[in-house]
Amino acid sequence: MTKAKAFGRALKKIRLKKNLTQEDLSLHAEIARVYISELEYGKKIPSIETVFKLSKALNIKCSKLMDLTEKELHPSLLNQFFN
Repeated sequence: MTKAKAFGRALKKIRLKKNLTQEDLSLHAEIARVYISELEYGKKIPSIETVFKLSKALNIKCSKLMDLTEKELHPSLLNQFFN
Protein backbone atom coordinates (compact mmCIF):
# COMPACT_ATOMS: atom_id res chain seq x y z
CA MET A 1 0.00 0.00 0.00
CA THR A 2 1.26 3.49 -0.80
CA LYS A 3 1.63 6.19 1.82
CA ALA A 4 -1.03 8.24 0.05
CA LYS A 5 -3.50 5.34 0.23
CA ALA A 6 -2.65 4.71 3.89
CA PHE A 7 -3.24 8.38 4.71
CA GLY A 8 -6.53 8.30 2.83
CA ARG A 9 -7.75 5.22 4.66
CA ALA A 10 -6.82 6.73 8.02
CA LEU A 11 -8.53 10.00 7.13
CA LYS A 12 -11.71 8.25 6.05
CA LYS A 13 -11.82 6.07 9.19
CA ILE A 14 -11.53 9.12 11.44
CA ARG A 15 -14.09 11.08 9.42
CA LEU A 16 -16.61 8.24 9.60
CA LYS A 17 -15.95 7.69 13.31
CA LYS A 18 -16.80 11.36 13.84
CA ASN A 19 -20.00 10.87 11.76
CA LEU A 20 -18.95 13.49 9.23
CA THR A 21 -19.61 13.50 5.53
CA GLN A 22 -16.93 14.64 3.12
CA GLU A 23 -19.00 17.81 2.71
CA ASP A 24 -19.03 18.40 6.49
CA LEU A 25 -15.28 17.94 6.68
CA SER A 26 -14.69 20.18 3.70
CA LEU A 27 -16.66 22.99 5.34
CA HIS A 28 -14.88 22.67 8.69
CA ALA A 29 -11.42 22.38 7.12
CA GLU A 30 -12.07 24.92 4.35
CA ILE A 31 -10.91 22.40 1.75
CA ALA A 32 -12.81 21.39 -1.38
CA ARG A 33 -14.91 18.24 -1.01
CA VAL A 34 -13.46 16.84 -4.22
CA TYR A 35 -9.96 17.22 -2.79
CA ILE A 36 -10.99 15.33 0.36
CA SER A 37 -12.31 12.55 -1.85
CA GLU A 38 -9.01 12.46 -3.76
CA LEU A 39 -7.12 12.26 -0.45
CA GLU A 40 -9.30 9.42 0.81
CA TYR A 41 -8.75 7.43 -2.38
CA GLY A 42 -4.99 8.02 -2.25
CA LYS A 43 -4.95 10.06 -5.44
CA LYS A 44 -3.39 13.12 -3.79
CA ILE A 45 -0.76 13.67 -1.12
CA PRO A 46 -1.63 16.47 1.32
CA SER A 47 0.66 19.34 2.20
CA ILE A 48 1.55 19.88 5.85
CA GLU A 49 -0.84 22.84 5.82
CA THR A 50 -3.66 20.53 4.70
CA VAL A 51 -2.81 17.97 7.38
CA PHE A 52 -3.08 20.70 10.02
CA LYS A 53 -6.41 21.91 8.62
CA LEU A 54 -7.83 18.39 8.55
CA SER A 55 -6.60 17.63 12.06
CA LYS A 56 -8.11 20.82 13.42
CA ALA A 57 -11.43 20.15 11.67
CA LEU A 58 -11.47 16.58 13.04
CA ASN A 59 -10.47 17.81 16.50
CA ILE A 60 -7.44 15.53 16.71
CA LYS A 61 -3.68 16.07 16.84
CA CYS A 62 -1.70 15.78 13.63
CA SER A 63 0.35 13.09 15.32
CA LYS A 64 -2.79 10.98 15.80
CA LEU A 65 -3.55 11.20 12.08
CA MET A 66 0.03 10.20 11.28
CA ASP A 67 -0.08 7.33 13.80
CA LEU A 68 -3.21 5.98 12.16
CA THR A 69 -1.58 6.34 8.76
CA GLU A 70 1.38 4.32 10.03
CA LYS A 71 -0.99 1.63 11.28
CA GLU A 72 -2.55 1.42 7.84
CA LEU A 73 0.91 1.03 6.28
CA HIS A 74 2.15 -1.62 8.69
CA PRO A 75 -0.78 -3.40 10.39
CA SER A 76 1.09 -6.66 10.96
CA LEU A 77 4.00 -4.93 12.70
CA LEU A 78 1.66 -3.07 15.01
CA ASN A 79 -0.32 -6.20 15.81
CA GLN A 80 2.92 -7.94 16.82
CA PHE A 81 3.93 -4.96 18.95
CA PHE A 82 0.66 -4.75 20.87
CA ASN A 83 0.03 -8.50 21.30
